[in-house]
Amino acid sequence: MTPDPHQPITVSRARLDPLLAQATKAGIEIGPLLKSLSLPAALAEATGPDRIDLADYYRLQNRLSILFGDETVHLSSRQLLSGSTDFVLQNVHDCDNLYEVMRVLARSYNMLHGGQYNSVVKRRASVDIIINDRDFPYVDTHSAEFIYFSIECVLIFLHCILLIVSPSAKDAVKSVFIRRPSPGGDCAHLGYWDAPIRFAADKYRLSFDLETSLRPITMPQQEALTSNAVYQKIVDVVAGRTARREAPKSTTSLVRDALSRGVVEQADLAAQMNVSVATLRRRLGLEGGSFRELRREVLNEEAQRLLLSEKSVADVSDALGFSEFRAFNRAFKDWNGLTPKAFIKEALERKKP
Repeated sequence: MTPDPHQPITVSRARLDPLLAQATKAGIEIGPLLKSLSLPAALAEATGPDRIDLADYYRLQNRLSILFGDETVHLSSRQLLSGSTDFVLQNVHDCDNLYEVMRVLARSYNMLHGGQYNSVVKRRASVDIIINDRDFPYVDTHSAEFIYFSIECVLIFLHCILLIVSPSAKDAVKSVFIRRPSPGGDCAHLGYWDAPIRFAADKYRLSFDLETSLRPITMPQQEALTSNAVYQKIVDVVAGRTARREAPKSTTSLVRDALSRGVVEQADLAAQMNVSVATLRRRLGLEGGSFRELRREVLNEEAQRLLLSEKSVADVSDALGFSEFRAFNRAFKDWNGLTPKAFIKEALERKKP
């Protein structure tokens, strides 16, 4: 499959339906969710836009993984807690080449998933990352098509992990093997790849050039190795693959994503975005906001979500990093005009028939 360089990489709006259904089931309001990502509210409607940028799909997936507290976004019956990818990336910092990075990724995700689903094989001319998902504990409500699409998106995610480790991974992919039986249906997302794609494979496989995989690399700073950086890399790469480049995503949305993942210091966030603190402030100001305001909004949203999930006030206070629950009580009342207990009581009253 040869991607068309004149077309943006998109997926059908219907690809959002399983994610939005899970969000609704979890009690997440779809309108505010889409608004927080600067996405049109009409995406939640059958009569909405037919297509969505692949980058926007990943941004929505990223946000829901945060809200669900599950990095598989309920794909697996064995959830990956938020921060799992950050943990994995901490383990690659001492690797000397991409081959070693791939092996660490495979071992680490196998440990987290509780099975030998990932492997790395060095061949005569290539190094292959292999995903054997035949016995993977998928949630049994998902269709075969949804699983094909989801694991194809995982391959893109893995490639972008390698890209943040070393730019040499960009042109190193020699071929892509996927289990999808044929290229029929909505396969526009596969336009991400420049390499040949083999359908009806027994296992998923990314085949990398051997010489590039063994070449010494200069590892980036530890703070640059985060799941936030991976999602941002996906957005950047997808945008770069589009000749008709659209306006960049809002800094506000990027900051909200990072705050949701626990990056609470402005200097750390600026470093991850590869800008100065002054530039970050200026960009947020141009969009009518500030880091302090966004941090308060995100903390409040997370506090409300945790309280409604029946966490104790003390547990929510600890989860949000407050020194004591009384400080959290004061902050919550300042944000919402009522205490956490009063908020819970009011929410329960609204649920009564």
